[in-house]
Amino acid sequence: MINPKELRFICTRCGNCCTDKDTLVNISYLDILRLQTGLKLELQELLDIIGFYVFDKKLTENTLKKMVVSPIETERGLAFTGLLKNNLGECFFYNKNNSKCLIYNIRPMFCRTFPFSFNISNLRGNKANENIIINYTEKAKNYCPGINSDSPIIEYDYWSQIGSETIKELEKNFHFNERWNSRVKNGKIVPNVKNYIKTILNADDKKD
Repeated sequence: MINPKELRFICTRCGNCCTDKDTLVNISYLDILRLQTGLKLELQELLDIIGFYVFDKKLTENTLKKMVVSPIETERGLAFTGLLKNNLGECFFYNKNNSKCLIYNIRPMFCRTFPFSFNISNLRGNKANENIIINYTEKAKNYCPGINSDSPIIEYDYWSQIGSETIKELEKNFHFNERWNSRVKNGKIVPNVKNYIKTILNADDKKD
């Protein structure tokens, strides 16, 4: 494992992470709220840019662990939320002409943290001593030219802070989706994507 204080990266604006056909840009319910607020979107407009990706095969525990966000119950089975792609398999919000993200300031957490993944190391069981473990994602190692020996060493404190915020957001998203899935299983709500988005728009985070 590379010492996180020795990780090297600089974005070259290559667009690989935005145009890879096999990359799903997972989004949390908080990402959806940021998109709704930042773009001033109505319910149907949100449904036009958000994908609900259902796997054909039963998901294994190993597959679930690899996903950035937890799945939700829908009318078609367990699904993962993500930004829609165009007919070329590229991010809907990527402008290829000038290599630019059209929603950069409110881009999803998945995009903000690339090419890194984060975990917590709890030293001696004391939360005060928690450290953020930073690693390159496997996808990043495969196609990100910003990771190489000539790139500058990352600002560890900056990325450690991003990591801490990301872990907290993922935890909030996990509990949000768990509540949704529980309501579906108890027959308290119809598991369609429109109801899921409505639930997000009525979340406490929206009222703050």
